[in-house]
Amino acid sequence: MQPRSRSSRHALKTKEDVEKDRLRHRSGGYFRYENRENPIDVAVNCPAYIAPKARMCAGAFVEEVNYAERERAKVIKDEVTEARRAVNYGREEHRWRCITNRDQAVVDRVVRMQNDPMMGRKNVSGQPFNIVNHNYDKTPAGAQLEHHDNMIRYRSKVREASLAMRNHLGFNPIVGEQTHGIVLPPPPRPPPLALA
Repeated sequence: MQPRSRSSRHALKTKEDVEKDRLRHRSGGYFRYENRENPIDVAVNCPAYIAPKARMCAGAFVEEVNYAERERAKVIKDEVTEARRAVNYGREEHRWRCITNRDQAVVDRVVRMQNDPMMGRKNVSGQPFNIVNHNYDKTPAGAQLEHHDNMIRYRSKVREASLAMRNHLGFNPIVGEQTHGIVLPPPPRPPPLALA
């Protein structure tokens, strides 16, 4: 331990100085000591701070300082107003530009739909079949649908014949003969329109 100097020994004469020294050297990380020589001093960056030279001004110089502060505040207020006005102007311009682009997009869509020859083709039913008179449309899609339905009917007949053969339908075990014949219709052929 190093010996203390006379000034440091005199600095620890009072109980308050001893406590301040203990707080200054305190460890643990939960306390931060700020050494202030004068507790009523104002920090330099505080709004209440005034320089020693400005504190001593008097007479007409005070009014000049006040006038300069008022003019500075007026300039700052004008700059804030102009900045807010620029932001509002930009926002309004963007809004009107969006409205114009939206209207132009509607016009372009109408023109594109009018120029597309296949656009009106979409105004048809979901299937090429008329549910009122049960007829297929006279189109390649109608012919393909008719052939698809005929193939479904043919496959049902094939399935019916297969089940009949497995279950010995029409076979008479007493006589030992097939009394009811099992026939298959010919497979349907697709119409020429369906191949178009």
